[in-house]
Amino acid sequence: MNDDRNTSGPYLPPGTKVRYYGLEEGGPEYGIVVHCWLDEEINAYDCYVAFFGNHQPIGKPTEEPYILRYAATSLTAIENGAD
Repeated sequence: MNDDRNTSGPYLPPGTKVRYYGLEEGGPEYGIVVHCWLDEEINAYDCYVAFFGNHQPIGKPTEEPYILRYAATSLTAIENGAD
């Protein structure tokens, strides 16, 4: 991960496991960053994340993930195996 002092939020490289706490019901969502780029319009990093629901799959997922776009500032990078 990189923090650029002139931008809002970290760069999250593809493959980074993340947690999104923004849900009001159902708890956090877990996913993996697919692509992250500096969006000059908002001066922050934006990411496409493949989400797997309320748990991080171990190994090959059994269900197809859904892709959503979030600012890197709204995501928390997690360690391997962490919930």
